Amino acid sequence: MTIKTITGFAIHATLLGTLLVVSSASYASPVNLPSWINGEMNCKIDGRPAKMQWRVETRYETTCDTFGRNCSQAAYAVSIGSFSDNGGPWVPLESRGTGNGGNTFFIRYLGEQPNNWELSFIPAKEIAQGHSVWRAGTYNVRYDLECWKGDKPLHERCNDYASHAVQQYQNAQRLFCAIQPDARWQDNHTAHQTWCMKSKGNPAWLDAENAARSDIIAQCRNSNTHRIIRHEVPR
Repeated sequence: MTIKTITGFAIHATLLGTLLVVSSASYASPVNLPSWINGEMNCKIDGRPAKMQWRVETRYETTCDTFGRNCSQAAYAVSIGSFSDNGGPWVPLESRGTGNGGNTFFIRYLGEQPNNWELSFIPAKEIAQGHSVWRAGTYNVRYDLECWKGDKPLHERCNDYASHAVQQYQNAQRLFCAIQPDARWQDNHTAHQTWCMKSKGNPAWLDAENAARSDIIAQCRNSNTHRIIRHEVPR
């Protein structure tokens, strides 16, 4: 005999002459997992590479009365976290809630030396910075902890972009290309990096800028007079 569970309703079924009452209810436990930390993140802990991951998982719990006739099932959500230090084993983490409008996340490390950690998200830099805590004898010692999504933090990606943009400008100068300095063509590393940070390192925009400069340099190399026609890409 099959017993189907329908949320919010009680289902009655006769099983071997015994009345079995099954009810189902759903509720969500107070899980508050900010979008900036949900998923996989690369981290640095005291300068070492590390990884952190979080997800929300639905679990089910069934309880019955003493006679096993009246049973209820509840669905609830829990946040599941784990941390790997420098390629080491994954250690479970537990959420202790949020603060600062969801930009601060409080963590409980559940390894051999359980302790409380904290991360605060900086939207402009798209990076979370804070600290871990480890036992050193009878003392708790804090170590810097920062995490981000993607292969590199935004400021490092933008630093790489700015360095490449300056190098392209210098290449054009060495080829005596007929280029007037502007926002795209300049050797001001800070200006390129600032623009990249404001654009949140948008890959399509960065690729378009790099490609536009590369195309002009290629035309310049192939030109006998080094006088070229510029193709504008909106910026």
